[in-house]
Amino acid sequence: MKNNLKIGLLIGLISLFAVSCSEDQIANYSGPDAINLRINQKDSAETSFLAMDPAISEYTFNVEVEIQSLMVEKDREVNFALGNRTTAVVETNFVTPLKITIPAGKTSAILPVTVYKKGLVDVPGGLAVELVVLPSTDFVPGVYGKVKLAFSGDFPKNWYSSKGDVGGLPYIIGKCTKNKYQFVFDYLKTIDMVAYTGWDYGPMTALKDELNTKLDAYAADHNGVYLTDDDGSKMWFSANT
Repeated sequence: MKNNLKIGLLIGLISLFAVSCSEDQIANYSGPDAINLRINQKDSAETSFLAMDPAISEYTFNVEVEIQSLMVEKDREVNFALGNRTTAVVETNFVTPLKITIPAGKTSAILPVTVYKKGLVDVPGGLAVELVVLPSTDFVPGVYGKVKLAFSGDFPKNWYSSKGDVGGLPYIIGKCTKNKYQFVFDYLKTIDMVAYTGWDYGPMTALKDELNTKLDAYAADHNGVYLTDDDGSKMWFSANT
């Protein structure tokens, strides 16, 4: 009886081990091979040349091209097109290969998109490049089958932080406009709002109060006339402006 019990336990353990090995071999993804484009784990990115050394004349976005499929031991080629959100001109404002090879045994590669500073100060709001994955017999575009890259020679179109997300800042000082950013830049001597980002409202609120105090002081020195925002309205920093 004891021997039968031991044999039964041994068979059970062998079966469990076999099932475990089989499960290890099951792929986490099933479906058509898809390509996703990501940059810093997002589907868009932007930069302003004001954030860089004045001597810098170009900047490179490194876009992650990722295959959502099983890894295979052969080179795989991915082709791209420019999307309808592209306002920049190839060779003049930016350069990038429109195809890339993902090496055998790999599931990702980096696609460089180099943008140029020359002429950007004359382009209100900057320019954009949208890259779109082209479907082929091997791939379909994934959930993130396109990525948008924006760049300007002037102030960014959104509050900028060198660490990425600005958190609750727009909810405290309002949306970003060119005139507001110029005022902030003149006050802080930088476009980097990193010291006022995240979700700690204390520093953001203190900055808002300091900026509005400066605006009040300007108006007091100019017969009650305030600086204006981009739309001609009174410049003011608050959640509703």
